[in-house]
Amino acid sequence: MSASATTSPKGDGTAPAGSADQVVGARPGERLQRWRPFLAAGALLLLVALATFWTSPQSSKVPYAINNPHPEGTQALAELLRDQGVDVSAVTSADAAVTSAADGATVVVLNVGDLSSFDRHQLAQTGQEVVVLGSLYEDLAQLTDMTPTGVSASTNTTLEPECTDPDAVAAAALAGSTGSVDLGDVEGAVGCFPVGDGTYAYATAPLAGGGTLRVIADPRIATNENLTTQGNAALAIRAMGRSDRLVWFDASQTLALNVWDTPLLPPWLPALMLLGGVAVTALALVRGRRFGRLVSEDLPVVVHATETAVGRGRLYRRAGDRDRAAQALRAGTALRLGRSLGLPASAGRGELLQAAARASGWPAAAIDHALYGPTPADDHALADLAVRLEQLESEVHPR
Repeated sequence: MSASATTSPKGDGTAPAGSADQVVGARPGERLQRWRPFLAAGALLLLVALATFWTSPQSSKVPYAINNPHPEGTQALAELLRDQGVDVSAVTSADAAVTSAADGATVVVLNVGDLSSFDRHQLAQTGQEVVVLGSLYEDLAQLTDMTPTGVSASTNTTLEPECTDPDAVAAAALAGSTGSVDLGDVEGAVGCFPVGDGTYAYATAPLAGGGTLRVIADPRIATNENLTTQGNAALAIRAMGRSDRLVWFDASQTLALNVWDTPLLPPWLPALMLLGGVAVTALALVRGRRFGRLVSEDLPVVVHATETAVGRGRLYRRAGDRDRAAQALRAGTALRLGRSLGLPASAGRGELLQAAARASGWPAAAIDHALYGPTPADDHALADLAVRLEQLESEVHPR
């Protein structure tokens, strides 16, 4: 069998090279023409899918997400901040939040307790504005010594600022608060909208790195459904819109870093690798050569196995190589005996001798001499060995 691209199936030698009956693959142009309708349909479907993906609004159902238009989302607040000229975006890792803060952005953190102590310490050292949205059951350690409390006020309660903080004064009132913050002994801390004795719905405190920490105890004031209640919008916009850029970071939605998110790789590398893969695939389709179908090839001459055996024997005789001839006879006999006796391929010399002796009735020593004896001294001895081996094999009955 052969897959040669230049072999005639009939082997008559009449077909010139390059004729139509040769087994060759279709030309690249012919293949492209044949697949053109399918390629056009695939390209059209791909364009429709990409257009649908790009034109569809990317919304979220995650609570407090800035692209969540539902009541529990904060998309309305993000749009109001954008109308004020603030660049609002979301990040999914603590490293990205710290990096953005170091670049001058205000960082809004939800579920701050899910951050590690090291991440909170890093945020405190950035020297920028940090807003903690929601403090109930959260851990503020390494960020501030203020402590969250469970003291709350119902939505029927109107909370007054009772402080001089301009943001709180602008908000004027809040409709209750779930959770509050205890100022403790933090120097420079200011509490507004008191909920209980020494606990507040809104508090500010200086950070170790020079920035300001603002804690809004109840995150619901920033949601779409509550933003228009009392002074919620004023407090949220003023607390979060102090710089030209704001990053929104929900620590509970942190994505695990993969190899593409590491800062060691440039962001354009995945796109470059994708384009490279597409280019290599297209080049392989256009320039690659398809193997032709398998065809039978007429052999110039048929040599039977017996003829090769006779020829090999004559060569041994002409060379006087009785040692190799005896080895070939003994090895073939031993192999056939082992198979007929059901011995495994790993059987040793002793196992073969014992099995052959039981099957043939020959003494084990005689079998050992026949199979593993010395090299015959002359051609007559070699012929006697061949006769003994044939006799032994004929008297061994298979199991």
